[in-house]
Amino acid sequence: MASADTEPEYFPGFFGEYSHDTFGYLEPIDNYLEKGNYLPHERMPGYGLIYGLLLTVLTKTHALNLLIILQSILGGIAVYAIARVAGFITKSQKVFILTFYIALFTTYTTWYDHFLLTESFSVSALVLMVYFYFRYQEIKNPSFIIIAGLFFAWAVFLRAVMLPLGILVVLLMIWEHKEELKNGFKLAFLFLLPFLIVDSLWVYSGYRRFKKFIPLQESFLGRSQSNVFFEPAFRFVQSWGGNYLWWDPGAEISYFGLGHNSLAYFDQKDIQFPSEIFTSAFNQDSLQQLQQDLLSLKFDSAHLSDLEFDLRANSIYARFDRYSQSIKSEAPTLYWFDSRIKLMRQFFFTTKVRNPYYGLSFPFRDRLIRIKSFTYAGTLILGYLSSLIILFFLRENASIILISGIVWYIFLIHPIILRVVENRYLLPSYPFISLSIILASTFVLKKLKFGKALSNSSHSSAQ
Repeated sequence: MASADTEPEYFPGFFGEYSHDTFGYLEPIDNYLEKGNYLPHERMPGYGLIYGLLLTVLTKTHALNLLIILQSILGGIAVYAIARVAGFITKSQKVFILTFYIALFTTYTTWYDHFLLTESFSVSALVLMVYFYFRYQEIKNPSFIIIAGLFFAWAVFLRAVMLPLGILVVLLMIWEHKEELKNGFKLAFLFLLPFLIVDSLWVYSGYRRFKKFIPLQESFLGRSQSNVFFEPAFRFVQSWGGNYLWWDPGAEISYFGLGHNSLAYFDQKDIQFPSEIFTSAFNQDSLQQLQQDLLSLKFDSAHLSDLEFDLRANSIYARFDRYSQSIKSEAPTLYWFDSRIKLMRQFFFTTKVRNPYYGLSFPFRDRLIRIKSFTYAGTLILGYLSSLIILFFLRENASIILISGIVWYIFLIHPIILRVVENRYLLPSYPFISLSIILASTFVLKKLKFGKALSNSSHSSAQ
């Protein structure tokens, strides 16, 4: 952190880093403490709550610095917790020590400890949820299930996409107690209770404010993106697997001048759309005209009446949606299959800014990414293969399936189901990808050792 080469423009004296998303977590808390209103009401408050508690006793800069320190401390605790899980499953002190040091030096997760983003806390919350779930398996104390539920609730309020993981945990609890279903349902209720309580308060506050039912959050796209035609353009680029990360050099969405409350001028003239995306509804000339109309509307917006603006805006929205629908109807293979393959590649290896496989000039501290690049790729390949070994050969232990379930859920929900991809979204599953390798390797080595011993025994008997 001390070697960071970025000067904090908005937070003088802050020694961490932030992004445009940071303000979506902090601004509602600032407004709540100053004006009594949690606005904008777009982000889940799990991150802002910690910031708000610190802000009640500290200055803003000190609160933000302490927030970074807390992320690092909790990340360290999560390292110990994931190692304990490995030790509990394998009943091996050696595996516990091995997992501890692997987790300790996994720079992919610790990289985000000094960012004002939800990634660091999300990883820690998920690891601690799993840890206390396994602690219950060890001691059979229901209080550990409640604590696991607290960390699950926090994980959801950090990132709403984590909610379906609760269904997985509940199903595993019921499966483990299929001989005594009443106890299984009781444990499932205890696990979900913290989330149900907190979410009820969140829904109530949202209903009082907006007079509508908002169980989590309305959209994963922020206000600033929706207001600059980002959402329909996002759906269009998403429909064929293009790059919608406007800040990534060469992203196709920046062709339309879309960014974070501003025009994005990254090499727009050099952006080429693949010919296979064109349909009877649009071609390259259509996209160029759409670009010109959108930029023209932005420049003219200060001089237009509301009616004129709405007419031109609705035309742009309609064309984006029509082009997206034409891909879905005329090129179903591209829409349903090929686009997901392209998005998977972005999910694992975006972005060009942080991707070690691109030949960009990195600051000194970022060159560490090059060193870890082959480790990262190897971990992904071995990790997903290992998680399949767990599913096929260790499925009699429902608790172990939770490890593999988290790995595959994070993979499926982002590039396949939601089609919302950014490499940092992989982060919450990364400790479990590493843990899968350790567990599967332990299983395979035991099998090989047992097979060798059995072979030697048979050979001795024959003699």
